[in-house]
Amino acid sequence: MSTHTCRWGILSTGWIANKFTLDLLVDPQTRQVSDVKHKVVAIGSRSAESAKRFLDETWKEAGVTEGKDTVKLYGSYDELLKDPDTDAIYIGTPHSHHYANVHAALTAGKNVLCEKAFTVNARQTQILIDLAREKNLFLMEAVWTRFQPYAYKLQEVIGSGAIGEVRAVQAELCVDFGPTAEKQPDHRIVNPYLAGGALLDLGPYPWTQLALTLLPRSKAAKEPMEVPKVAAGMTRTTSGVDASVVASIGFKQEDGRVVHGSFITAQDRQTTPQRCVLVQGSKGYIEVAFPTYRPRSFTVNSFDSVEHLADLDARPKTETFEFEPRPGGIWGFGWEADEVARCLRDGKKESDRMPLRETLLMMQVFDEMRKQGDFVYPEELETLELS
Repeated sequence: MSTHTCRWGILSTGWIANKFTLDLLVDPQTRQVSDVKHKVVAIGSRSAESAKRFLDETWKEAGVTEGKDTVKLYGSYDELLKDPDTDAIYIGTPHSHHYANVHAALTAGKNVLCEKAFTVNARQTQILIDLAREKNLFLMEAVWTRFQPYAYKLQEVIGSGAIGEVRAVQAELCVDFGPTAEKQPDHRIVNPYLAGGALLDLGPYPWTQLALTLLPRSKAAKEPMEVPKVAAGMTRTTSGVDASVVASIGFKQEDGRVVHGSFITAQDRQTTPQRCVLVQGSKGYIEVAFPTYRPRSFTVNSFDSVEHLADLDARPKTETFEFEPRPGGIWGFGWEADEVARCLRDGKKESDRMPLRETLLMMQVFDEMRKQGDFVYPEELETLELS
């Protein structure tokens, strides 16, 4: 099979775009991928100068020169979206801008990979999904955790029955932004006009861990998923955005059971390095090591019987799976880029691994959490209107 090359346009030149692009510049064969590869053909920023600076700094950080001279630089996003040589546009702007940016890219006829959180609310997400389907274009939320070897191995172990029937899952991502927020009151994490707050910035990761373990595995489909029952509590920062969200989510299983997922995210405290996810089963449990977005390892603790599980003196059989170091020194975004390349090669309009209806479901659940916390963003962010 010949190697398929995906030609990327990078829309935005911030931190996350830098890390994604760094991974594109690493030879996929270092992660044992030979069926697809990547080429950055264009970069769009709010000025030609910032696009050039991004190019120089990113290629220098990557330690490569190949392909740099052929990258086209644009001083506006609109110019980038007119480039005829891109197969997909990566959008890494703040999530306050995703709705407008993705809408513009789809309207221009471009396939899109957009960072999480996909939009500010579920209504915006639905409009973008409908537009992508109307235009017959590929669209995916860039939830890199789903495509890391960790995620596949975790699902494989759970599916093997190593811990029996899953009875509950706890997932957390808390990052203490306190000093940063105090020194920079306009920082994205606390700025309501950038859709700040823990929920949209950090919350997609504990949600992803719950989705990986508790949502039914099914291929992409247009029918929306049933929204689970949610009971949430929220605290606020002085700027008015959410400081902390704690929720119980009832995930209905294929056998009719409802399994509770405990969801915690916060910007005012720190998740312990030892454990960010706990999967509890009828025969044991799995402990996942921080960080929630890119776990270093997980340990399976299994017992021979239910009696042993209840015996405080019993010792479980343990097995640990490690996911560091990452191949080729990548951050971990390369695997999601590989997924996009394969989908485009195969003519798919969405990923079975990250289907659009699961992106919509997350936004619906987050909307309900914000509703229960009586938290809305400024109207210009919540609106469906485009300027």
